[in-house]
Amino acid sequence: MDAIFFGLKRAHQGSLRVGHQLTKEFGLTPARFDLMVAVKRFREEVPGHITQRELRRILGVSAPTVSRMVRSLEVLRLIWRGPRSENTRRLGLTARGRALIRRALKRLFHSGLARRIADRALRRGGRAYDFMRREELDEVLGTMRRFFGDTATLAYPWHPDD
Repeated sequence: MDAIFFGLKRAHQGSLRVGHQLTKEFGLTPARFDLMVAVKRFREEVPGHITQRELRRILGVSAPTVSRMVRSLEVLRLIWRGPRSENTRRLGLTARGRALIRRALKRLFHSGLARRIADRALRRGGRAYDFMRREELDEVLGTMRRFFGDTATLAYPWHPDD
């Protein structure tokens, strides 16, 4: 390893730690939060219910990972799964799941809390890192994700109104 990879790894682990702290008040993990957001957005954009295969593509994770995450959210009564047909399963948010993700999005995203935390992290030590506009940062991160084979399509806008 070298300093760049070590630094990326440590930044990733730090962001997961903060993500766990933020989502804990809703009884979620960052991964479960992303899954629920993906199900909610899919339902808003496409009539019908999402399949686990579509969810796997959106999140860029393996089939066993999606199954495990969906099962855990089903136990919490936040997600429902329909019967298996033609080797696929449709799923959706329960009423409880819809209410929870609306509250979580309002607190974490629409309030600007996550954005303020990220901005604060970039201003540590009194130095403002305005070295990149958001579009440039998004392009750099996208380039790195593609290079490293990330296939996830779930994207969060930079601002709730985007």
